[in-house]
Amino acid sequence: MSRFSIFTRLVFLSVVLIGVLLASNTLLSRALSRNAEALAAEAEIVEALRVANRASKAFGDMKYWLTDLAVSLLMLSEQQVNRARTRVHDALGELRKYDAETATVIEKEVEALYKQGMEAVDAYTDNNRVIGNSLMAASRVHIAEVDSQLAGLVDRFQADAIAKRDAALEGAEHAVEQSFSIVAAASLIGLALAWLVLRSITVPLGRLVSAMSAITAGKLETEIPSPGHDEVGAMAKTLALFRDSLAERDRLAAEQARAEAAARHAQARLLTAIESISEGFSLYDSDDRLVVCNTRYREILYPGMEDLIAVGTTFETIVRRAAANGLITDALGRRETWVKERLASHRSPPRVPSTQRRSDGRWIRVNERKTEDGGTVAVYTDITEEKQSEEKLRLAKEQAEKALQELTQTQQSLLHAQKMASLGQLTAGVAHEIKNPLNFVNNFAALSVDLFGELREALEAQPATSKADAQDDVTEIIDTIGGNLSKIKEHGARADRIVTSMLSHARGGAGSPQRTGLNALVDESLNLAYHGERAQNHAFNIAMDRQFDPSIGELELYRQEMSRVFINLIANGFYATKLRKEKLAEPDYKPTLKVSTQVTDDRVEVRIRDNGIGMPASVREKIFEPFFTTKPPGEGTGLGLSLTYDIVVQQHRGQIDVQSKEGEFTEVIVTLPLQTQHVVAK
Repeated sequence: MSRFSIFTRLVFLSVVLIGVLLASNTLLSRALSRNAEALAAEAEIVEALRVANRASKAFGDMKYWLTDLAVSLLMLSEQQVNRARTRVHDALGELRKYDAETATVIEKEVEALYKQGMEAVDAYTDNNRVIGNSLMAASRVHIAEVDSQLAGLVDRFQADAIAKRDAALEGAEHAVEQSFSIVAAASLIGLALAWLVLRSITVPLGRLVSAMSAITAGKLETEIPSPGHDEVGAMAKTLALFRDSLAERDRLAAEQARAEAAARHAQARLLTAIESISEGFSLYDSDDRLVVCNTRYREILYPGMEDLIAVGTTFETIVRRAAANGLITDALGRRETWVKERLASHRSPPRVPSTQRRSDGRWIRVNERKTEDGGTVAVYTDITEEKQSEEKLRLAKEQAEKALQELTQTQQSLLHAQKMASLGQLTAGVAHEIKNPLNFVNNFAALSVDLFGELREALEAQPATSKADAQDDVTEIIDTIGGNLSKIKEHGARADRIVTSMLSHARGGAGSPQRTGLNALVDESLNLAYHGERAQNHAFNIAMDRQFDPSIGELELYRQEMSRVFINLIANGFYATKLRKEKLAEPDYKPTLKVSTQVTDDRVEVRIRDNGIGMPASVREKIFEPFFTTKPPGEGTGLGLSLTYDIVVQQHRGQIDVQSKEGEFTEVIVTLPLQTQHVVAK
């Protein structure tokens, strides 16, 4: 009969009893309907309890994996955290149907916990363990709040389920009583049928009640009768849900106990980690009272003060004792002032770590930061070795600067030696140049002396000749003497310019820029270099091709410096032709040097091209480097082209380029701006 509902059975019984029990059956049906509604409400509450337990389990997983992620920094832990977080959100979404306000509060706390936990993970990843430890400690507030809210939901749903269960039991008992009353009333008419109906109800209901009693006594492993298709079967299903919810609650309680044990273990590991770091560590709360510190903090900062360094001691008490004990060098003689300064920096930590000198000779770097709750976390590092290294570096720097000064003096000596060598080479050429104008001066002077004698004779013989003839002779002699004196003046001025140029080259120093005819300067440098080479080697001979642009005019140049540049470049061209003649031994070879000037836009080019030995690319890349030379030892210092480059590029804001082909030619192109912007000469 379990395939038929109790209502059907009672209707059948009522038909048999010919309406006698119609009214009683109606009353019983109403009672059973109310009981079914109570059971449905109980089932809904049990479902809410199951969801709350699932949310609590998911949050427990999230707490565990978030703590594991902070400690291990493993990608697997992060994935587990995100999965647990998703399960928590899903469960909270279902809980909104039963308690939206509490679900919202829990969701906010879960998100705050997740955010703070991930910030702690980032801090551990960046090796900021102090900040990470502080964030993990602060996250306990969110954990406690979520646990409290979930526990409250579970307790409330459990209480509601028990109340509904009691109501259902009471309704069931009431329905049974009514059933017995109806059976008693109708027993005379249909005892057999009533017995069957009652048995079909009481037997499974009795088993169900026994199961309820056993579950209530804590025997959750009690087997519940198989549910049928009738109302008793619905009650059996509800009882099964209730039993499962109690089992889930016990499981969650066990997991909560395990999670609390894991949290205590993580806290112990955190304290061990703080103790194992080599720097001093301390954490003060918002009231400046010590919360936690490690042994290194006591050793490097406050030796002999172990009795005072305890949890709850204020920072001011500790630093005042340290200053009084003479542990800090900066506090000697100004204890109170130093204490005020130290308290100010502790309460408002600077961005840049500060340093302390200790009376035992050590240096300590202090790195303090404020926490979100107003506390102060600090790391203290012994940097004595760094300070000692800095002192060594300072001494090494002084020695290096001294060596650099000596090197600069040596370089200046080498430059002077190079200049004097160049001056010696020019001396012979200058002497040859001076010899020509001096011969002219001497010859015209001697001739003028003879003419003065003739003039005297002409004047003495004046009475013997006619006045007109004497006047003509005197005029002719005077004109000749005037011409001779003009020649003497011209060649004397030329000798003066040569001597002045030589003295300027010998004195060195750039002086100041002056208007200079570029073509004349290049021509003069060409003559000086040629005669200097001839003075050293009388057999030297070279064809010189001059092509000067007459439109160039004058430029503002450091005359002596540019003269040195052109003489040096021309002398190198002579050397290259001699080298080709000696090495290649070409019978038809004719040494040639071409010097040209040309205006291009707002610049002037001076090209010095020789048909000498040329140079490979590897040499061209280095020719302007100081002390680099291809000449044999004793013939070159390696400073000529380096000095030339500085004069053209640095001093005159110009440009110098070299084109060459090995065994054929070398051409040096000096480019100068028409409106030169000079720099102060070195």
